[in-house]
Amino acid sequence: MRSFVRFCIYHPVFTACSVVVWVLLGVSSYFTLGVTLYPDVELPFVLVRTTYDGAGPNEIEQLVTKRIEDELADVDNLKSLTSYSQDGVSMVAVEMESGTNQDLALLNVNNEVKAAIPDLPDGADEPVCMKFDISSQPFLTVAFAANSMPEKAAKKIIEDRIQPIVSRVEGVGQAYVSGGRDRQIQILLDPSALNEYGINYLQVCNVVAANNQTTPTGYVTQRKDEVSLRLVGEFNDVEQLENILIPTSKGQPVRLSMLGQVVDAEVDQRSLARANGSPVVLLRVSPSSNADVVKAGVEIKRQLARLMKDYPDFTYEYTQDDTSYVESAVKNIVRDTGIGILLTALVIYLFLGRLSATFIVACSMPVAFAATFVPLQMYGYTLNLMSTLGLALSMGTLVMNAILIIQNIYRYRDMGYDPFKAAEDGTVEISISVLAGVLRNLGVFMPVAMMNTISGQFLRPYAVTIVYATIFSLWVTMAVTPCMAARIRKQEGDAGLPLMGRILTGWWNWLFDGFRDLFVLLLKGAMRFPASTVLLVLLMTWGSLKLGGFVGTQFMPESDDGTIRISVTLDNNASITRTQDVLEQVEAFIEGMEDRKWIRSVVSSVAGSMRSQALNEANISLYLVNAEEGRPSTQEIADRIRPFLATLPGVEYSVSATRAGFSDPISIEVKGTDLNVLYSVAEEIRARGRKVPGVRDLSIGMELGKPELRVEPIRWRLSPLGLNIADLARIVRGYLIGMNSGKFRQDGYEYDIKARLSREKAGDIFKVHELPVMTGSGLVPLDEMADVVWGDAPTEIQRKNRVRIVPVTGRVRYITTGEGNARMKEITDAMTLPEGVTISFGGEAEDMAEEFAELIRTLVIAIVITYLVVAAILESWTYAAIILFTVPMAAIGVVPALIVTGVNISIFAIIGMIMLVGMVVNNAIVIVDYAEVLRGQGKHPYEAIEEACVVRFKSLVMAVVTSVVSLIPLLSTGRGAEMKLPIAVVAIGGLLAGGSLAMVFIPAAYKLTWRLRLFLERHRGGKRHPAEGHLEAKA
Repeated sequence: MRSFVRFCIYHPVFTACSVVVWVLLGVSSYFTLGVTLYPDVELPFVLVRTTYDGAGPNEIEQLVTKRIEDELADVDNLKSLTSYSQDGVSMVAVEMESGTNQDLALLNVNNEVKAAIPDLPDGADEPVCMKFDISSQPFLTVAFAANSMPEKAAKKIIEDRIQPIVSRVEGVGQAYVSGGRDRQIQILLDPSALNEYGINYLQVCNVVAANNQTTPTGYVTQRKDEVSLRLVGEFNDVEQLENILIPTSKGQPVRLSMLGQVVDAEVDQRSLARANGSPVVLLRVSPSSNADVVKAGVEIKRQLARLMKDYPDFTYEYTQDDTSYVESAVKNIVRDTGIGILLTALVIYLFLGRLSATFIVACSMPVAFAATFVPLQMYGYTLNLMSTLGLALSMGTLVMNAILIIQNIYRYRDMGYDPFKAAEDGTVEISISVLAGVLRNLGVFMPVAMMNTISGQFLRPYAVTIVYATIFSLWVTMAVTPCMAARIRKQEGDAGLPLMGRILTGWWNWLFDGFRDLFVLLLKGAMRFPASTVLLVLLMTWGSLKLGGFVGTQFMPESDDGTIRISVTLDNNASITRTQDVLEQVEAFIEGMEDRKWIRSVVSSVAGSMRSQALNEANISLYLVNAEEGRPSTQEIADRIRPFLATLPGVEYSVSATRAGFSDPISIEVKGTDLNVLYSVAEEIRARGRKVPGVRDLSIGMELGKPELRVEPIRWRLSPLGLNIADLARIVRGYLIGMNSGKFRQDGYEYDIKARLSREKAGDIFKVHELPVMTGSGLVPLDEMADVVWGDAPTEIQRKNRVRIVPVTGRVRYITTGEGNARMKEITDAMTLPEGVTISFGGEAEDMAEEFAELIRTLVIAIVITYLVVAAILESWTYAAIILFTVPMAAIGVVPALIVTGVNISIFAIIGMIMLVGMVVNNAIVIVDYAEVLRGQGKHPYEAIEEACVVRFKSLVMAVVTSVVSLIPLLSTGRGAEMKLPIAVVAIGGLLAGGSLAMVFIPAAYKLTWRLRLFLERHRGGKRHPAEGHLEAKA
């Protein structure tokens, strides 16, 4: 170590060049880093989506979902299967074990699903497998409205002209369109005409498709060239379709126009989108992995501004724009880091009274920070909340190391050493303590960086940033700091300081001297009554840990991102028209609110998500102005909306006003086989839970009793009519929702052609039994070959690990997630469940159980590694155990700090505790290490530990104060504050308690240890330890 330090001191050009190289590389890397809100997290989920139009939840479950689940049951690394069977849609969520490669999981799932395709019913689309990416949530939403253009034409322009250009912007992962209605060519057949000419419905569909296509027909080869042949048989005008000739049983074909109408229409409305009270087409933009969303947002806006000049009939607005939130959240932490550096420099100046020392420490921080950007760029990380938070929090370690070195160097200079000799000896003497701190920090955060859970991936950039910042801080501290200190000219006292500087350091030194006198008094008391001191600290620690039971728990801190999400659910047979009426009532109330001035835009949708296609469910999103404009919080505005929602008859609602965790705060899963029994249990939980204070918006994830018409074929009647069940199903299905009859292409666009019965013939649910079915005997009413009966069905069937579940979900207000789940657990424990029914808690309760367990395991590993590092550095298991006790001792400051600030225990608070493991032991290491140096020089252990505390007192106080001061800016409010606040509160509270009390507890524990050791040696061998003789001789 001495050789390295001496080399850097006496080769200043080499040291300076290395600094310049790393700073240049760091600056270059910084400008290539993207900006995102969160790190890229690969959730081990694969979604399998299958559509089967016209099928109900029961049919979807039996014919689609179960068959896919059966194939997926044996996939490698499977953790759980969760499925959702709704009208026309099956969704299967495949969760893999943590650490599973998401691309490999997608490949395995896709291969298994392909095996299920032959078993799926005719008419079901091929299943689509996709990865679930948390970072792929939309960051930009654009609402388009056409003033004088038909809705179907407007949507086609957006899909074919605008969406592709936006999708090609660098950083865009996906741009998808919702709302509006698609153009569709419909053939509306008249059943009486079909009967008159003896034409089967299926025959019409096949003939239309066969007579409207363009196909390659080969090629003609000549001696010198070759010509391809193409049969062009597509129609380019809708009216031309009416001239298609349909063969009849009488041999004379008839025109399609004689069997019904060909209409240039729109698809049936099964979804809608609205913005600020008007129908719109929404373009939602999601980022690609590790993309710079701020840069992407700027480019999208530039492209749209250019594009929309060509479409004057369109108006557009950005209803959701997260780019400013992302940019300001990240910049706030960078700003806090800069403020922390300035405050740290000020404190160092006050302590040392030398601009030179302040300048050296202030320069070391930016150099280490700049170098840290290089590995961030190599790992492909972005500037996000976690990586920037890692930079901000690593400042404490960097400053602590630099202060220990620079203060010790100046101590040697004050003792009369030459500047070069003082730089060398001062650095080498304390290098063991600095190295121990660095190794300890690496041992604490490397386990965090290696976590494979969801929270592990989320925290990995944070941990990696601190690891590399710590490594570079060691290089700066051991190489750059002594090199610069050796070249600072020696000054006598404060003679070279300006008047203002002498005034500042004068009053500060007066305060510090008083505090030092108080410390010496406490130190003498601790040395006089070591057992009482240790016992008092133990009791304070135990009391603080007991007090920790009053601190709430939650998975992720809640944040105010300026978005309120409202979900309303009508009775399960509501049409899209009735759902739209409720939407308009909610929109009208919001429009008349006093808080409307704070709401930038209101976006509403029905069946606008991949997860839910139900027509009785609607979502309203309120996007507020920036909090800096003085608006109320999202929770306050949401509380003013809830009373109105409660007045809507027959409407269940849920309101979310925070950017919280990945799951519902409260999620209770009722498991069993009989949906009626499960639903009754879920209803009882909901009824009881609504009386629980703090629990809000309890709802059941499905509803029973959705009316449906069931067509039950009479098998013995089908055969004589020349039909089978499959033919009957296709005919009825085609009558009601249409059957594909080819494609119509025009002006480069492609549209579906659907053949169906006219609305007048098939639009009355009470006349479904009269639907005419063409048979060999002519048209026969449906009720002649099938019974048409009323029944009911669930709106959705959920299954978890192939067992049916009925979920009860909710939110909390004024209490924590942990408290809410605990209160609901009391309710479920008091219930008597029917046979075969079980209850479990999912959502955030399950997330907290899994992720907290992994974080606590990591905390234990960090403590063990810290113990081993300290033991190895000091060559003592006993000293390491004494020093390690400063970790639980930090609870004396952590718990009160959490209670006073109202911060709950979350994954960020636990990360703050992990960080504390590496910080609070630092003072103890420095004290014990120097005491051992003095003891090696012949001092008695009691004298050595007392002198070590006094000599190192200023360095230790400086380290604690500067570390705390550097963290104070992280207590500020603003965007992203919810994530940095828990870490800062825990770190500041722990440092103030653990760092301060260590200077009293450690000498007392050290003295007790040596008292016991001397006693044992005296009684074991009858010989006195040399230290006893030394103490008596001195006396």
